[in-house]
Amino acid sequence: MRQRIGPLRAASAEASTGEYAFLVGRAIDAATLRKAERIAVEWAVLPHEVLIALGWIDEREYVAALGAALGIDWLGRTPGRTQGAGEVVISAYAMRPQVIRERISLIPTGQQPVLATRREVDAIHMAGAEAALIDHAIEGLWRANPRASARYGAETWQALVAAAVAGLFLGGVAVAPEIVAPFVMALLTLPFLCVVLLRTAALAELLRQRRVKGGEMLRSVPDAELPRYSALVPLYREAEIVPDLVEAMAAIDYPSAKLEILLVLEASDTDTREALAGLDLPGNIRPVVVPEKGPRTKPKALNYALELVKSPYVVVYDAEDIPEPDQLRRALATFMKGGSEIACVQARLGIHNARQGWLARQFTIEYASLFDGQLPALQRLGLPIPLGGTSNHFRVDRLKQVGGWDPYNVTEDADLGFRLARAGYRTLTIPTTTWEEAPIALGSWVRQRTRWLKGWMQTYLVHTRRGAGSRRALGWRTWLGLHVLMGGMLLSALVHPFVLVAIAWLALSGDLLAPDAEIWERVLVWIGLANFALGYASAMLAAAVASWRRGWRWLSLEALLMPVYWLLISLASYRALLQLISAPHLWEKTAHGHSRAGKHNG
Repeated sequence: MRQRIGPLRAASAEASTGEYAFLVGRAIDAATLRKAERIAVEWAVLPHEVLIALGWIDEREYVAALGAALGIDWLGRTPGRTQGAGEVVISAYAMRPQVIRERISLIPTGQQPVLATRREVDAIHMAGAEAALIDHAIEGLWRANPRASARYGAETWQALVAAAVAGLFLGGVAVAPEIVAPFVMALLTLPFLCVVLLRTAALAELLRQRRVKGGEMLRSVPDAELPRYSALVPLYREAEIVPDLVEAMAAIDYPSAKLEILLVLEASDTDTREALAGLDLPGNIRPVVVPEKGPRTKPKALNYALELVKSPYVVVYDAEDIPEPDQLRRALATFMKGGSEIACVQARLGIHNARQGWLARQFTIEYASLFDGQLPALQRLGLPIPLGGTSNHFRVDRLKQVGGWDPYNVTEDADLGFRLARAGYRTLTIPTTTWEEAPIALGSWVRQRTRWLKGWMQTYLVHTRRGAGSRRALGWRTWLGLHVLMGGMLLSALVHPFVLVAIAWLALSGDLLAPDAEIWERVLVWIGLANFALGYASAMLAAAVASWRRGWRWLSLEALLMPVYWLLISLASYRALLQLISAPHLWEKTAHGHSRAGKHNG
C-alpha cells in the first residue's frame, strides 16, 4: 500500500488555483505571490526560491505552510527534533510543491514522510558523514598525492642545499668579505633580473590598460540563463564585522535565488556564531559549522564546506570583503569566453582604508601594483598566477579534480594556483575589484605577512620536491613561473638587507667604485648595482603608475618609501623562515574591523 494524499489545500478564498495558493493568507498575500511568480520566470527558478531568497517569507514558514497544506509533519516544528525511525525526510526547498505531493504518494505504507529545510537536510547529511567529511577535508590531498601536500616540510636534499648555501655565504663573509661581496652581487644578478623583467612587464601592462573603473554593470547573459553560483566565506573570530559582511553579500548583483552564500564557521567560535544567530539573515545566506579538528586553517574549512556546494561555480570571499556588485557576472562571462580550460578567475583586490596610516598606504600601492599590473602581465605572458586568497572564482569540478585546498599550507591560494597550472588549467584576471581592509598596526601586519611568506616557502618547497624532475612535472612555463615568482620574490626578501649592508660596506671602505680594484671586481659590482637600481626603479614606477591609474594621485609619491617597506617584508621573511622550522602549520589570525567599510580610496 502507498500513501494517499489529497490536493494542496489553499488557506483562503482569495487564493488562486495555483500550486502555491496555500501560502496566500497564511504567509503572504496574493500580490506578493504573483510578483514572486513573475520574478521566478525571469530568473528561471521556482517561486518559493524567490520568496525565500528575497526574504518575503522565511524558509521555516514556507515549510510549515507546505506541511499544513499537504497534511504532513515537518522536522523543525519541534526544536531539537531529529529524524525518527520509519520517517522519510523530504527537502521542501528542492522541489515544487506538486512534485513533493507526487513523491509522497509513492511512499509505502508504514513509512512516514516529513518535510525539512535545507539546514535540516544538511544536518542529517552531516550527522551521518561528518567524520568522513572532516577527515577528507584534512587528509584528502595528502592521501591522493603526498608530494603535493605541505603536511611535511623540506626533503632532505632541499634542507642540505639550503644549509650549504647559508654556510658558504656566512663563512665567506667572515673570512673574505671584500671578495664575497662582489660575487654575491653577481650571483644575484640573474634572479633579480628576472624580478626586474616581471616588474617591467607589469609596468607595460599598466600603461596599456585604460584607467580601472568600478561599478560598470555587465549583463551579457540574461538572468534566466545564469547558472547557480555559490560563495564560501570562512569566518573565525569575526563577530564585529558580521553585519557588514551580510550587507556586502546582499549587495551582489546576481539573482539571489541562484546565489547560495555559505558562511563557514569553526565549531569553537561561539562569539561569531552568536552574532550570526542574532541577525535576520537573507534566505540565500546560511551558516555551515566546521567540526573542531586540527589543523584549524582556512583551507580545511573551505574543503569541508565545498562538499555542500551543488553549484557549478564557486567563489571565495574573506569576512571583510566588499566585492563590486557585478563581479560574479564578469567572472561568468570570462569563463564562458575563455573555454573549458579556464579553471579559475581572479578578481582584483583593493584597499579601502589607505588613509589610516603609512602601513595601510604602502599596502594599498602594493596591491595596486600586484593585482592591476603583475597578475595581468603574468596572464599575458602565459605564466601561472598565484591566487590572492579571496575573490577566486572556480569551476567546481576542476577545483575538486586537483584536490581542493591544502589544509597544511598557510598560503593555500598561491599553492592552488600552481596546482591548477600543473594540471594544465589556466587562471585569468578580471577588471573588477573586491575591497579589503589593510592592517594598520605593525604587529598585525607582521603576523599576516609572516604567514603569507611562510606559505610561499611551503609552496616553493612542495613544487620543487622532485628536484631535476620538477621541470618535466610542471612544464616549462609553470616551472619558470615558480622560480621567478616564488623563488625570486622570496630570495629578494631574504637577501635585501644583506645587499644594502654590502653596498654600504663597499662605500664606506672606498671599494664601491675604487679605480685600483681588479677590472672583474668593478664589472661585478657595477652589474650588481645596476640591477639593484633597476629593481628599485621598476617596482616604484609600477606602484606609482598603478596608483595613478586607480585615481589615487595622492598615493603615487608613497612609492618613494617602498624600500623602507621592503625592509619590513625582509623582517617578516626571517620570522617566516623560523616559523617554517618550528611551527609550519601555525595560522596567525589577522584581526579585521578596524576601519569603516566602504570608504574607498578614491
